Amino acid sequence: MKNCRFGSVNATFLFFALAILFLSSSSVFAQRGNSISGYVTGYEREPIYDAFVELLNEYGQPIKRARTDNSGRYVFSGMSAGRYSVRVNAYGTDYEEQTREVEIVNFTRQADLAGNQRISGSSDEQLDFSLRLRKGFTPGKTGTIFVQEIPPEAKKLYQQAITDLNDKKDKEGIAGLKSAIEVFPKYFNALERLGNEYVRLKYYDAARYIFSAALEVNPRGYRSWYGLAYANYSLDKFEDASFAIDKSIEIFQGLADAYLLSGILKRMAKKFEDAEKHLLKAKELAKEAMPTVHFQLALLYGNDMKRYADAAKELKLYLKANPDAPDKEKIESLIKTYEEKAKS
Repeated sequence: MKNCRFGSVNATFLFFALAILFLSSSSVFAQRGNSISGYVTGYEREPIYDAFVELLNEYGQPIKRARTDNSGRYVFSGMSAGRYSVRVNAYGTDYEEQTREVEIVNFTRQADLAGNQRISGSSDEQLDFSLRLRKGFTPGKTGTIFVQEIPPEAKKLYQQAITDLNDKKDKEGIAGLKSAIEVFPKYFNALERLGNEYVRLKYYDAARYIFSAALEVNPRGYRSWYGLAYANYSLDKFEDASFAIDKSIEIFQGLADAYLLSGILKRMAKKFEDAEKHLLKAKELAKEAMPTVHFQLALLYGNDMKRYADAAKELKLYLKANPDAPDKEKIESLIKTYEEKAKS
C-alpha cells in the first residue's frame, strides 16, 4: 500500500510538473508562432522576385533576412511580440528602397498555478509592398522592366493565374498562364513566369523551351537568361548553361543567383580564380541571405585552391546562416579537418 501511495504521489507530482511546464512553455510556443509575411510588387503590380527583405528590431538593427519567391512573397517567423520594421532592399534595380513598421501584439491572461501571466495565441501580420520606380526613371524595354501592350483578355487570364499560384493552386495557375499565352503568344511576363514555374517543378526541358520563347520577345530579359542557364545546368548541358549565364550577367550585374551559378560553372570548368570572383560577388549581393554561397566557396577553397583556413571560415558562416543544416555534424567535422590542415 505504501508503494502504491508513493507511486500515486509521484504520479500526481509528475502531472502537476508537466502541467506547469506546459503552461510556462506555452508562451514560448505562442511567440514562435508569430509571423510577418507579404508580397512585393513593382511596375503595374508585377511581382518582384529574388528581392532581399530584412527584418529590423526596434533599434533598426537587422535580425533576419529573406528573399522573395517567384510570386514576390517573403516570410519571417519565430519572432516574439514587439515593434519591428521590414525593409525591402532594391539592390541594382530600378526601384527605390522601402521600409514599413509593424507591431506584433500577443494577448496575456492568468494561467499558471502561481497566478503569473502568460502570452496566449499568435499573430500573423500581413505587410505588402508596392515599390516605386526611382525618380527620373521611365519604364521601357530595358533589362529590368519590359513594357508591352497586352490584350485585356490575356492580361485578365494572367492576373488570375498569378492569384491562383499565390494561393498554391499550381494546376489552375499554370493552366491560366498557358491560356494567357495562347491569347497573346508574345506575352513576356507570362512566358517568364511559366518558365520559372517549370523550373520549380523540375520540368527542365519544358522550361528551356519556354525561356527561349521569352527571350525571342525580350532578348534583354536577364532573369529569363538565368532561368535558361539553370535549366541547362540541371540537364547537364554545361556549355549552354555557361553561355546563358554570361548573357544574364552581361545585361544585369545585380542578380546574386546569376553570380552563384556562374561561380559553380566556372569551378566545374577549373577556372578557379574566376569562380572565386563570381562567388564573392554573389556573397556581396546576397547580404547574408544566401547560405549556399558560403558552402560553394568552402568547396572551392578546400577542394580546389587548398586554402583550408578560408574553407573552414566559409563553412562556419554557412552553419551560422543555416543552423538547421541536415549534415551539420559532418560539416562541423570537416571544419576541424580544414583547421588542422591549415596549421600543418
